[in-house]
Amino acid sequence: MSTTGLRWGLITDVGRVRNVNQDSAMANGSLFVVADGMGGHRGGEVASGIAAGHFIATESIASVAELHDAVVAANNLIRAKGDADADLSNMGTTVVAMGVLPVGDDDKALRFAAANVGDSRLYLYEADELSQVSIDHSLVGELTRAGQITEEEAARHPQRNVVTRALGAESDVSVDTWELRARLGQRYLLCSDGLVNEVSDAEIRQILSSVEDPAAAAKQLVDMANASGGRDNITVLILDIVDAARLTSDDSPCDPAETTN
Repeated sequence: MSTTGLRWGLITDVGRVRNVNQDSAMANGSLFVVADGMGGHRGGEVASGIAAGHFIATESIASVAELHDAVVAANNLIRAKGDADADLSNMGTTVVAMGVLPVGDDDKALRFAAANVGDSRLYLYEADELSQVSIDHSLVGELTRAGQITEEEAARHPQRNVVTRALGAESDVSVDTWELRARLGQRYLLCSDGLVNEVSDAEIRQILSSVEDPAAAAKQLVDMANASGGRDNITVLILDIVDAARLTSDDSPCDPAETTN
């Protein structure tokens, strides 16, 4: 998919072990979101769907603060749904999101707002280097940052799927946010942990460096995760900056992104 200045590909896959895909995602040219649900037989699917659906209805955001408020609003919707249905009372979801910001009076460059809650990740690939923008809100993430375990130990830790923040978990949610300035040639990756638990950062970098089309790169990453075990749902959204000039306001909406099960 593409619009002025941007090109992207999105695939979500149930994996090799799970019966239900509890990941949800959306991309409309202005907002790009990945959510990884958790809780009960269908709770995770409902929670992530509420989060993605809220951003579909939101359509666009005008500031970092507005993206923050949209994440908080999604948390409130999930909490309200859980309070109304005992079968969904423990549901929750991660979320990682990017939104295109409107042009400023003096700055015509493309800029994004970004946000995350949980351990779904936002990466930046630029100049053959892959860096993680987001911070994992997870038990192993906290232990790694505190120096109590290594990254290699974190990858094998029996509690590596335990998150310390999630939408739906608390009435007040803490949201990490950033403003990112785009440069021509940058490539952003939003993904659920079903990718990074199966595919190393080095392998991700190799695909991002060698596969030009974002949809084809997303498919290859999903295929690699499945080939490594596919023990969780896998969602991959790749966003390329193909023109750093400002998006125009009359860009037409794009078709829904590809989904596989």
